[in-house]
This record gives sequence, C-alpha cells and structure tokens, in this order.
Amino acid sequence: MKKKIRALRYIPFYPLIILTAQLIFNKGCSFSKLPLIIIVYLRYLILEPFRLGEIITYERKIRKFPLDKIIFVIGHWRSGTTHLQHLLSLDENHTTSSVYQFLFADNFILTEKWLKPPLNFLCRIFKIPYSFQRMPLDLNLPGELESAMCGFCSLHSYAWGHIFPKNSMYWLNKYIFHPKKNDLEDWLDDYELLIKKFSYASGGKIMIVKSPGDTARILALSKRFPNSRFIHISRNKKEVITSTSYFWEVIQKEISFQKINQEEINQIIDSTYEDLIKKFNDQKHKVHNRLIEIEFEKLIKNPIEEISKIYSIYDLGTPDIQNIERLIEKNNQSKYQKK
Repeated sequence: MKKKIRALRYIPFYPLIILTAQLIFNKGCSFSKLPLIIIVYLRYLILEPFRLGEIITYERKIRKFPLDKIIFVIGHWRSGTTHLQHLLSLDENHTTSSVYQFLFADNFILTEKWLKPPLNFLCRIFKIPYSFQRMPLDLNLPGELESAMCGFCSLHSYAWGHIFPKNSMYWLNKYIFHPKKNDLEDWLDDYELLIKKFSYASGGKIMIVKSPGDTARILALSKRFPNSRFIHISRNKKEVITSTSYFWEVIQKEISFQKINQEEINQIIDSTYEDLIKKFNDQKHKVHNRLIEIEFEKLIKNPIEEISKIYSIYDLGTPDIQNIERLIEKNNQSKYQKK
C-alpha cells in the first residue's frame, strides 16, 4: 500500500491535487487569503517540471543514501531552537535545512543554484521581512524541517495545522500528541526521505534537524535513527508563551489560509504547552544517554561555553568559535530575536 501511495507523487501536478484536497478537508479558506492561495498554486504550477525531474533523477539515489549522525534540536516553539540550530549549522561539517529549501522542498536540488539568488535579491530590494525572527528575509537562514513537509506536499505533518488553523488541534493530535501507529510510521517515512534529501544535497554532512514537534516524538525518532542525538533547549515559560502568541500572529498574517480569533489561538497555545512538555518528560529517560538538556538563558549568556559542552559530549570536534562570535555580534547589532 505504501508503494502505491508513494507512486502517486509521480502523477503530474500532484501537489495541486493535494492542496485542493487539503482545502476541502480543512474547511476551505478565508476570503482575505485568496491572493496567498493563488500565489501558492502558481508556485506549484510553474515549478512542476522541476519537481518531477528531481523525483526521476534523484529520488532513487536519495532513498539509498546512508545517514550517519543526525542531531535533533528540540524544545517548545520559541524556546530558542532556531538560534541553537543556527549556531550548530555554522560548522562546515554540519548542514541544516534553509528557508529556501523548506519553501521549495520538492525541487531545491534542481532550482536552488539559479532561483535562490534572484529571489534573495528581490527580498533585499523590497526589504521583505522574516517576521518569525523579526529580521530581513534571507533564504539562506535556517529553516524548520517540519515546514518542509508541507512544501514537499506530504500529507503527514502537523504543520498543516499552521496553514489550516481551524483544524490545528486535529493535526497536532494526529502527528504529535496522540498519533496512531500507522500515522507515526507514515510521518517517519516522509521525514526520513526529507532528511536523506538534505543530507544527500550536502554531500553527507552531519544533519542538524530542528522541529519543535519532535520534542514529543524522541522515542520514535531514536528507534528510526539509531545514530541520532538530541539537544533539548528550555526557556522561561512566561517568555515562551508570550513569544508563541507572537508566532501565531505571524502565522495568521503570512502563511495560514484561514483566520481564527485570539481566544482560539490562546486555547491552542495553552493546551499544546503542557502536552508537549509532558510528552517529553515521559520519554526522555529512555534516551538519556543520547540527550543533552540546555537552558536558553545560559546559551545567550555564555554561548561559546554551552556550544563547546555540546561538542565535547557528542565528540563533534572543535566548534567554529570565530563564526559563532561573528553571528552573535551581528545579532546584537540588529533587532534579531533569538527564538
């Protein structure tokens, strides 16, 4: 059955079929979001030859590509996961998903070299913001792997709950909090394919994977990826909740196809915070020898010391101190918010 479902991806314009099906299943869209939806449809329509070309040319090689070390950066949304991901990805021996790659997860091997430069140029000319991090948009910045699942048009991702927030709890429960065995396996299959794709594109570098939802799925990930390691970052609850509220404001403004009110947003935030932390605490003792726990406040105060500890424990060699210091100085001179 899985092979049959996988074969559907070879159908021309498969992403448009998936998007249309998702619009129907998730109760449509808000009228004000029609321009965004048109842009998304045009994106998949125009780039469809590259999606198919990439499947035909590379997918067999990608599926056979061996994965070595994977480091999963976990923690609640807005707890500092992106900042930690960025610091770790500065190492030339590491790779991670970029904003461009998650936006074009279905075709980036064939399109990144020629499409990313002009898009980045337009971002600078029109001063397009990267509102999630309160900084100018640069498509080279680190991006979240779970978001790439939607760009890839996988049906097995909680990130669909960001695009269709009216159905947010359905997607969160299905793939994070209360997944059925089959759903979890389907998600893992697509997740592994994407991780292999990013690793293959980098030439086999250590993959830094960041997705807050993984905080509740460490046991499943540890079984699927025996060589994986985890770094959990925590942050003051009040700051996390405040920042997550802002996170949802940006989701509503920039990427969702639906509008929900603040009360509904607050309900999502309140329920997911407690559930995510509980799921992590229930599982972490089973992977304790593959887990490092750090605090956001300590990382900000002593970044070199905290990163060096991670490198020492996981035998990663020597961190790129100069690049870390350069990034920290750049962030301190900007309005960047380390989320």
